Amino acid sequence: MPGEINCVYVKVLIPFLEREVGPEAGAAVCRAAGRTREYLMADHNWIPVDLANRLMRLGQELMGDPDDEHWLRRYTDFAMDWKPREERSYLGTWSMGMGDPRAIFVKCDTWQQRSHRWEVFEVVEVQRGWARFRSSPRPGFATPWWVCGNRRGTFERIPTNWGLPRAEVVERTCAAKGDDCCLFEVRWRNLRPGPAFWLPTAAGAAVALALFLATLLTGATSAPVSAALGLSVLLAGLGAGVAVREARRRRGTQRLLDLQGEEIMFSNDQLERKFQDLESRIEQLSLLTGLSAAVNATLDPETIYGHALDQLVHRMGYQAADLFLLDRVRPVLRNWRSPGGGMEPGSPERPTEFPLDAGASVVSKVAVTGVPVLVKDVADTTEPLHRPTVETLGYRSFLAVPLRVKERLFGVLAVSAYEAGRLDESDGDLLSAVANHVSLAVDRAQSFQTIEELSRGLEDKVRVRTEQLRTAHEDLQAAYRELQATQMQLIQREKMASVGQLVAGVAHELNNPIGFVYSNVGTLEDFVRRLRGMLELYRAEPLPDPRRERLQAEWDARKVDYALKYLDSMTQGIKEGAERARKIVRDLRVFARSQDDVWQSVDLHEELDSSLTLLNHMLKDRVTVERVLGDLPTVECIRSQIDQVFLNLLANAAQAIEGPGTISIETRVRDGMAVVRIADTGPGIAPDVIGRIFDPFFTTKTVGEGTGLGLSISYEILKKHGGDITAENRPQRGGALFTVSLPIARKEAP
Repeated sequence: MPGEINCVYVKVLIPFLEREVGPEAGAAVCRAAGRTREYLMADHNWIPVDLANRLMRLGQELMGDPDDEHWLRRYTDFAMDWKPREERSYLGTWSMGMGDPRAIFVKCDTWQQRSHRWEVFEVVEVQRGWARFRSSPRPGFATPWWVCGNRRGTFERIPTNWGLPRAEVVERTCAAKGDDCCLFEVRWRNLRPGPAFWLPTAAGAAVALALFLATLLTGATSAPVSAALGLSVLLAGLGAGVAVREARRRRGTQRLLDLQGEEIMFSNDQLERKFQDLESRIEQLSLLTGLSAAVNATLDPETIYGHALDQLVHRMGYQAADLFLLDRVRPVLRNWRSPGGGMEPGSPERPTEFPLDAGASVVSKVAVTGVPVLVKDVADTTEPLHRPTVETLGYRSFLAVPLRVKERLFGVLAVSAYEAGRLDESDGDLLSAVANHVSLAVDRAQSFQTIEELSRGLEDKVRVRTEQLRTAHEDLQAAYRELQATQMQLIQREKMASVGQLVAGVAHELNNPIGFVYSNVGTLEDFVRRLRGMLELYRAEPLPDPRRERLQAEWDARKVDYALKYLDSMTQGIKEGAERARKIVRDLRVFARSQDDVWQSVDLHEELDSSLTLLNHMLKDRVTVERVLGDLPTVECIRSQIDQVFLNLLANAAQAIEGPGTISIETRVRDGMAVVRIADTGPGIAPDVIGRIFDPFFTTKTVGEGTGLGLSISYEILKKHGGDITAENRPQRGGALFTVSLPIARKEAP
């Protein structure tokens, strides 16, 4: 799996710590890993990389070396030293078979990927005497602190396997220090023929040269013959060098063959042990499957106990098996039945019960502590055996495990053998699995018995309960009818209270246009009177030039032009005032409609404007209304009830603002719902009461100012329409925000 690292590193760590610190250090690593030494020393096992990090840090702490680099160099040098096969990784033998350092570096990605699943390792470039490698952690993983140092030390030591100097390693970038990847550059010296090759070759060359010169100077032979003799001697020296080199190579090859043979034998032994383990586990699984089928085929606890003991003796091969049930009343452990051992149930030689005392017997200790007990040899144990029973029955080894149902211990399951050492830890695992199957079967049987007992009286209880529910249903229907009537009364009462508050505002609003009308009417009468006077003068007097001038002077003196100029605008003012009064009266009449209003398509923007008009006396010269209106379709609802909701919310917002402030109204469509958000810049709602503001009769106003029904009635109205209302505080701008959601099409609440 990604994120794992091979146990080959822990296989080095444990012997390293045992040599440097002592055996207790290896045991500490196994405890910290939560795995056995056998598991951690196996090349084919893997552990999470986080666990490997903790184990490496633990090893450093156990050695008391605070310097990471120094400790890693010691660890890596130990890892690269030749070791016995039990401590050596197969990768070491495999790498020796490469023949020279360059061959290992070429295959570096192969053995790195076989030990690191958490990263991607790449061979970037390999030349004759240098190479470049890159390792990148996979997404979600980080490069461990110790891997880079270990890798540098390993690269350095590879050439030393052939007696060459350490390689030079430079880490250009390091993922453990925050870079994206680790980039290594390695330079090394390759194998050379050596003195064993060059000495015979050089000797042959020297003899050949001397022979050639001697024959040439003495004239004993011709020059070609002398050259041929010298060449033959040179070839003989070269052949001797090659023969020596090949002999060395054959010895190296034989050594590698011996190592690989040893590796094959070791791997074969490991495979045999694994196959034996696997066969044993398969057999145990088969036995447990048969046991599970037997005990689950019945719901009778007595039959379950019998099947379990018979399976232990006749199929699993145990020489004797006992099952003890806990009697908490007395308190004792009773021997239910014990097949095998040549003893019949109830035999006087076999005790039928043990006291519930941890010092009385092994089974009593298991029952008291809840911990399994294994006695490999009764002659050499400190466990509290019941000696008379052991001596009478001839038991030499003994194993007992607890039986639990839902963490409640109800008995002990035990097996015995007549030979010392016949039982071991694997039997403990098997017997614990058997006990678990028995416990689950007993739990199921007891649960079924409990269900049967409960079902016997269930029919009568259901009959009685049905009658009670019928009566309660009738009472509930009557109470619901009363509640509906009461709710209607409360809605009407709240509406009347709202109307009472609005009457003063309406009267105030009507006073202005009425005064406007009266004032303009008086002025209009005066202007008409002046015009009438001028017209009378025009009719009474002829119009020669002198009189025309006099009449013109009179026209100017009476400011007839001024009167005629503003006559139309004053008339228009009268019309606007009358229209305003008419609109107020119309909105008030719409709000005061009865609860028998029918469902109809309503423009929510118009209803919001109507509500703001009715509340204008609470808003003007003090509260600014900001509108952010979306493209809302008409909504099917009961107009008067939705008007009441808007009036309640807007009135509450206006009353919450002390002094100048702003009410924000926002509308939009969301998921098939018309959404209206009304926010104010008041102090907001106290956190300890925000969850109760929709409760009937709950109010934060002083006595006499509110009934505590406005928001409650609004909540019920919106639920009736299939909508919703929520309240929250605005942390940025302050104040409260109420969000009203209404289905665009009619959707009555269930």
